Amino acid sequence: MSTLIDQKQTTYYNLINGEWTESSSKELLESKNPATGEVVGYAQKSTVQDVEYAIDTVFHAFNTSDWGYNPKRRYNALLGLAQKMEENKEHLARVLTIEQGKTINESRGEIAGCIDTLKYFAGASRTVFGRSIQLESQNFGVIAKEPIGVVGIISPWNWPALLMVRELAPALAAGNGVIVKPASLTPAISVEIFKLIDQVPDFTKGIVSIVTGPGRSIGAAMGTSKKIDMISFTGDTSTGKTIMEMATSNIKKLALELGGKSPNVVFADANLRKAVPLIGRSIFNTAGQICMAGSRLLVHESIKHEVIAGLKQYAENLEVGNGILETTDMGPVISQSQLDIVSDYIEMGRKEGKIVTGGYRLTGGEYDKGFFIAPTIIDELSSSSRVVQEEIFGPVLAIQSFSNDEEALAMANDSDFGLAAGVWTTNLNRAMKMSKAIKAGTVWINTYNRNFPEAEFGGYKQSGQGRTRGIDGLNEYCETKHIHFEID
Repeated sequence: MSTLIDQKQTTYYNLINGEWTESSSKELLESKNPATGEVVGYAQKSTVQDVEYAIDTVFHAFNTSDWGYNPKRRYNALLGLAQKMEENKEHLARVLTIEQGKTINESRGEIAGCIDTLKYFAGASRTVFGRSIQLESQNFGVIAKEPIGVVGIISPWNWPALLMVRELAPALAAGNGVIVKPASLTPAISVEIFKLIDQVPDFTKGIVSIVTGPGRSIGAAMGTSKKIDMISFTGDTSTGKTIMEMATSNIKKLALELGGKSPNVVFADANLRKAVPLIGRSIFNTAGQICMAGSRLLVHESIKHEVIAGLKQYAENLEVGNGILETTDMGPVISQSQLDIVSDYIEMGRKEGKIVTGGYRLTGGEYDKGFFIAPTIIDELSSSSRVVQEEIFGPVLAIQSFSNDEEALAMANDSDFGLAAGVWTTNLNRAMKMSKAIKAGTVWINTYNRNFPEAEFGGYKQSGQGRTRGIDGLNEYCETKHIHFEID
């Protein structure tokens, strides 16, 4: 944190009522590169006063403009933003990598996902369909879909561009006003995207705002505000529970995508040539800091040693380093506190199981400047182990083995979470049986982490509520109204 004086790095401001403004606190938050420790830029350390002003302006814009009932305008606005991001995609990818730490290739993929999502929901803004129904001979009903009002989006630091746009796009497509509070660790990329929003004239002035700052104060103010009709939150389960409590202030609608401890279930007949590298990628991509990371491996006992050997080789061949280098396969974790959390889980795994590879912080040379952990695989863990049961959010894979299908299913569902799962088998009947019985919002068959804006995503159990993406993702941001006609 520092005051607004003599900074060479970029200073990022809040966008409120179509104007770039500094916080009333006159203080800033530092955004640092987790690979080097260098300051990337400075964002506003906003106050409750700032966020309340932003809420008021979005509330006013929504209630006094035609935004909610002008789908062509929303289409043009979202498509215009997609085009702006397309024009600036390499710049955005570099900002994302420098601020978050992920590899430049991951960042390019994330920005491409943002553009695809905006294009999809641009079209969807013109297809917010209701229906009509003849109820009786003289009674006719119209079931209308309407915007909810003002939506507050609280976005995470692990995929800060896509997971913001993933909620922003359908919320705006449905006709709502939106205020965004990005994660304090990664404000730069979010504000960079809002700079592009500011360049698209089809956005109604004040209909969308961004306010940066600490979640405990401004996030809480959003959660309790009676002018915000819905909160969309992506993040850890404990914070999601807190937001649920806050939402009782005016019984807000909630969309929550929370934690995960997702299994990859590998049967004896699986195509291991395909499975092993994709399973490795599913846990080590973004240094394991993904809610849907394949952090549990359940493997049939007959092929366990072969699979572990393949994953060990995969992990040890990964080039870990600064994500801005084209040759890097895995970057750092986001912060010292996250490194400490991951290290504590690794020590638990060392005591309770067997470290197959990794299990240490990378040090020496450039590694000393950042938060680098060797890709880690841990075997021989019991189902009750915290390493197996709890979300680590780091490059740590927990391995267990099973002897039959029933045991595999029981182990897959032995979790408080239910966000995603992978099933690896060439047996179609087994694949269908497992995909229907696993309690998770997404089950991938013979692949992993394949997401599309057309296909819904969300969690069972403590992995959240509601759905994002697809038709259901659009409808999450709509109210349903029955308009009834009695014909004389």
